[in-house]
Amino acid sequence: MAQDIITFDVGTNFDYRLFDIVKQYDTNHSIKSFYGKLRRDGLPGGRACAIIPEFTMDEFEQYVKTCTENGITFNYLINPLSLDGNVIDPEVGKKIRDFIHTIYDIGVRAITLNSPELVHYVHNNFPDMFITLGLYAYPSKPMHIESWRRWGVNEITLDHSFNRRFGMLRKLMRMYKDTDLHLRIIANNLCLRECPFRLTHGCFVGHTDPDKTTMDYSLINCCYHKVNQPGRFLSSEWVRPDDVHYYRELAEEEGFKNLSLKLVDRTRSTDFIENVVKAYMAEHYDGNLLDILNYPNTRNMGHRDESAKSPAGGAVNTGRPQLRYAELMKPDILPEFGRTMSFPEIYIDNRAMDGFIEHFINGSNCDENVCSTCVAEGEKLGEGVCGFCEAWAKKAVSYDVEKVEQWKAVASDLIRKIEDGTLYK
Repeated sequence: MAQDIITFDVGTNFDYRLFDIVKQYDTNHSIKSFYGKLRRDGLPGGRACAIIPEFTMDEFEQYVKTCTENGITFNYLINPLSLDGNVIDPEVGKKIRDFIHTIYDIGVRAITLNSPELVHYVHNNFPDMFITLGLYAYPSKPMHIESWRRWGVNEITLDHSFNRRFGMLRKLMRMYKDTDLHLRIIANNLCLRECPFRLTHGCFVGHTDPDKTTMDYSLINCCYHKVNQPGRFLSSEWVRPDDVHYYRELAEEEGFKNLSLKLVDRTRSTDFIENVVKAYMAEHYDGNLLDILNYPNTRNMGHRDESAKSPAGGAVNTGRPQLRYAELMKPDILPEFGRTMSFPEIYIDNRAMDGFIEHFINGSNCDENVCSTCVAEGEKLGEGVCGFCEAWAKKAVSYDVEKVEQWKAVASDLIRKIEDGTLYK
C-alpha cells in the first residue's frame, strides 16, 4: 500500500490503550508520532501541568520503548511561550540541558521547542534529533518560517490562520517541496480566530503548578465569547475530518511530501482521543463536531479518565489537582466555578457543514476582514465585515436557549469577579 502523503501526530495521555486504538483505526499507518510531556519534569509547557497524568521517568522510558516497537516516534514537548529566561540561568539552564540528555538516552528522538537557544543547542549536540517548532513561536509569515528553518528546526507548526489560507499554503508548499522542511497544521483546536489574548494565555498555562489548577480567565472568557456568538465556533480555524482530502490534494498538486496534521489534546480522556483518531482516520464524521474538537468539556478531561491503563493493567494515576487559592475564596465561588466549567451543550451538525470550507479554498481571505461576530450588537462598521461564519452557524449550530442563557449569567458573573478580585474573602 502506498504511503499517504499526509501524516498525523497524536497527543498522548500515556494510556497504553492508545496503541490498540492506532492499530484499530490507522490502517494506512498515517500516525507517525505521539507527543506529550511529563507532569513533573520541572519544565513549563503549552498546557497547565496539573491536568497532565502522573508518570515517572521509569514509566516514561518504557512508554518510549513501546512507541518505538509500534513504529511511532515520541515527540517530547518543551514548548512554552516563554522559558522566563531560565535557559541562561547557570543552574536551571544546566538542568534543562541535562534533562534533554536524559530523554535522549532513553530513546527520544524528536522534540518540540520554541526557545532559539534550545533549538541551537539540540541542533548542534543531537544531530539525529528531529526538532519541531511549536505553535507558541507563532510563525505567521514566510519570513518567520524561513528564519526558523535556517536556525535549525526540521518542522514548523503553523499558526492556526494557515488552516484556511489555501493560497499561502500552496505558496509554502511550492517554496519548500525540494527541501526537507516539514509543515504541520493543528486540525482540531478551537481557539478564537486571531485571539487577541493568545500571548497572555500562553504565558499563563506555561507557568502553572503541577499540583494545583488555577481559574483560567482566558479559557472561561474564550468559551463565553463562543457561546455568546456561536459563529465564533465556526470561525475558529479547525479542519474537519471530512475536509482533510482538500489538504492532501493540495500537497499532491504541489509535490509536497512533508505535511502533517496535529490532533489534540494530550490532556483529554482516552475516549475523547479515540473518537478523534477514529474520525480523522476515516476522514468522515457524523454527529456533533464539538465532540472531536478541543472544546474543554469537563467530561473529556484526562484527569477524569479512570479507564486509562498502565502496562501492568492498573489505572494510570492521573490525580485530581487542587484549585489554587481555594482557601482564600468566598464560599459561593467554588460552586460558581464548577457551574461555569460545566460548559453548556452546543451541537454543531457536522453534516450541515459540508461545503463550508470551499469558501476559503476559493480565495476568501480572513486576514482582510473582521468577523461580524466580533462587532458589538447594534454597531455598524463600514466595509470589511464578513458574516460568512455567522450565517453558517444559523444552519449548523443548535442549543437549548434557556440553558445557555443561564450559563452565560453565571460565567459573566465569575469573569467579573476574577477581573475585580471580589472572588476572595
